[in-house]
Amino acid sequence: MSKKIFTWPDALDLFETHLRARRAATRTVADYRRDLVRLRDLLSMPGPASVTLDALRDLQLRLLSGDAAEKGRPLAPGTVAKVTTVWRVFFRFLAEEQRIASDPTLRLEHPKVPHSLPGEVLTVAEVEKVLSAHEPTAQGLRDAAVLDVLFSTGLRSAEVQALDLGDLDHEHREIVVRCGKGEKARIVPLTRSAYARLRAYLDDARGSLVGDHPDGRLALFLTNRGRRVHHEFMRLVVNNACVAAGLGRHFTPQSFRRTFATTLMRNGVSLRHIQLLLGHARLDTTAKAYLRVDRAELRRELLLKHPRERFDA
Repeated sequence: MSKKIFTWPDALDLFETHLRARRAATRTVADYRRDLVRLRDLLSMPGPASVTLDALRDLQLRLLSGDAAEKGRPLAPGTVAKVTTVWRVFFRFLAEEQRIASDPTLRLEHPKVPHSLPGEVLTVAEVEKVLSAHEPTAQGLRDAAVLDVLFSTGLRSAEVQALDLGDLDHEHREIVVRCGKGEKARIVPLTRSAYARLRAYLDDARGSLVGDHPDGRLALFLTNRGRRVHHEFMRLVVNNACVAAGLGRHFTPQSFRRTFATTLMRNGVSLRHIQLLLGHARLDTTAKAYLRVDRAELRRELLLKHPRERFDA
């Protein structure tokens, strides 16, 4: 009797179950599955056990050149690096589960990605405008609470979406982030402003948003339909608030996370503490993202404090 081939549908379903069991964000699961379906279609192999290191390296080159890109244009090295990470997580999991004989990504390198500065950040004055640009309605109180939590805690959008009522510690004015990236839970303090807006939302707004959906019993933040907030909701809340505040630039929830970290760094908070608050697993991740933020400030510090500059002055 021939041994049954471990097919792509089997592998994708098993991997998706694994991700959901680890409480990966819904969007993360969807993104991983999309990238792996694309991998399956481009390789045209009967199952993941047939995939080789050479095939993956060749596919990386085809993505970078545009030969295998969906729109026929070369993909940026950063995009190919992210896809490569998905491949590595997938094949490592299958190897650990003994569904394939060996992991073909063990010696697969990531494309070299040029260093870049973090994206747009808001000034403190702009944040104040955004936090003030809401109506005194249930939706307005909720949106103000979401925005203040983003700015005051630096939580990822997916982490805010996953918050439950029980994750808010009223006694210590803290949020317990149970669904952090890589399953790393952490406790993040709340500023007085963020806690006050959360209280106003919970006391005067959330009850009117609760409907028949089970999310109403658990989720901290609810949409107008009584469902747990989601990625598109978070994007719209930030975008609409920035438009209402008259800001002429495009911002996302990630912009608030960058603003949180940048503001702390400029105010002298240690990189180690910023790392813990952001939930970064490695200090160098925080360093790469935020040590190169403000060239003007670096110049000012040099001109003010370097002994040769002071002597010349």
